[in-house]
Amino acid sequence: MCREVFRAPGRAERLVHWERAPHARFCHPREEHLLPLHVCHDLAGRPTEPPIVATSLRKKAGMFHWQLAR
Repeated sequence: MCREVFRAPGRAERLVHWERAPHARFCHPREEHLLPLHVCHDLAGRPTEPPIVATSLRKKAGMFHWQLAR
């Protein structure tokens, strides 16, 4: 999982060009399950909370969430 913090302009640029990330097509062979992350990021207007990392079937998995504004 990425540990770098990107400022807003760089973050948006990286989302637009996500295929340039290392192993992008291996991790996301098709876009339909990656695009909801882009939608959530745009609707929230800010980065996620720290990612949740879990192991499932002996594979590392990452999950992202945005805390709801109160």
